[in-house]
Amino acid sequence: MGHVRETWVFPGGGRPPYLKGTQPDTLPIPRGITILPDLPDFVSPIDNKTYSGRAGLREHCKIHDVVPNADLRGLPTLTMQSDLRSAEQKQASNEHRKRTLINEVNRHYR
Repeated sequence: MGHVRETWVFPGGGRPPYLKGTQPDTLPIPRGITILPDLPDFVSPIDNKTYSGRAGLREHCKIHDVVPNADLRGLPTLTMQSDLRSAEQKQASNEHRKRTLINEVNRHYR
C-alpha cells in the first residue's frame, strides 16, 4: 500500500494551517475587543427634545413608535403615487367611479 501525499498551507497571520484543496476557515481571527463610540446627541424633529446616545435613540423610537432610517436600508421605497392595490381592487374602484359619475350626470338631466 502506497503512502498518500498531503500538502498543507500555512497562511500566517495567526490563521490555522489547512490541507491544500480544502476550503480554509474564512472567518477573521478576532484581534481584540471593538469599542464603538456612542451616538451623538440629536434633536427630535417630532417633539424638538434633545436625546442622547443609543439609549436616547431607543427611548425616542419607543415613545413615538418610529424606527431609525438606518433600519429601513434595503427596503423598497414608496412614493405618494405608489398604488399597492391588486388588479381586482383597481378594477372594482374604476367601476365604482364610473357608476358614481354616470349617476351624478343622470341626476342633473332628469
